[in-house]
Amino acid sequence: MLGKMKFAQLAVLLVWCCCCALSADARPARLRSRPLDNSDTWNNIMVMAKHAQAQDRDHETRLIPVISSDKLKDGDVCCVTIQILDYYLKHILDGQSREGGERQYPRLHLVKPDLHRVARDLQPHCNSTQIDLEHLNTFTQNLKRAGEMYKNKTKAQNKAIGETDILFHYLYESCRATSAS
Repeated sequence: MLGKMKFAQLAVLLVWCCCCALSADARPARLRSRPLDNSDTWNNIMVMAKHAQAQDRDHETRLIPVISSDKLKDGDVCCVTIQILDYYLKHILDGQSREGGERQYPRLHLVKPDLHRVARDLQPHCNSTQIDLEHLNTFTQNLKRAGEMYKNKTKAQNKAIGETDILFHYLYESCRATSAS
């Protein structure tokens, strides 16, 4: 009887150890940035982007490259979209703050801190030497061409702000928490 009880305890202990090992393996190495799952952040981005889109008359030009749904699931795309986000923060959204854009774009003052947090949370998980910069280069070339086409850099930046919802969607889809294995 005592032998069966020790065997049962050993079996329970073995199952428990296996469960712990499996759950440890499933823990994410890259945590999900909270603003990506925050409905207020999504709403603020949509309001800001819709406002910019309403000011834009060119609905055929797109600055952010199209990335297929299958490609978005690739972990490397997360790092590329973070690079585009970093460009947005340094060259588009921060410039709007200096030029009074926070009055022009509703909720910009709420969106920027959330986007900065996403960049801060996810950037350390990207090895910049391994990032395929094709999408970032395409975006910056499209932005430059739009500025030349409109003969107005501000209109091109407005178009970029109107596409913030696309960028955030790409971040949401591609920057899922990944397992450590």
